Amino acid sequence: MGDFSPGAVSGSSNEDNLDKMIKHQEKMFALSIKAEMAKSQHDMNMSISRKLGEAGQKA
Repeated sequence: MGDFSPGAVSGSSNEDNLDKMIKHQEKMFALSIKAEMAKSQHDMNMSISRKLGEAGQKA
């Protein structure tokens, strides 16, 4: 019985660590999605400005 208690404690701390890892992974995933969206927005804006610049030169 004395051996069981520490096992249960380490088991719960493993679950806590797992929860922390999962939350961290979710946060990193959300950040990578945000970065990807910002990059596409930037690419789109650059494309629009390029087209506006070309249109301005033609006018």
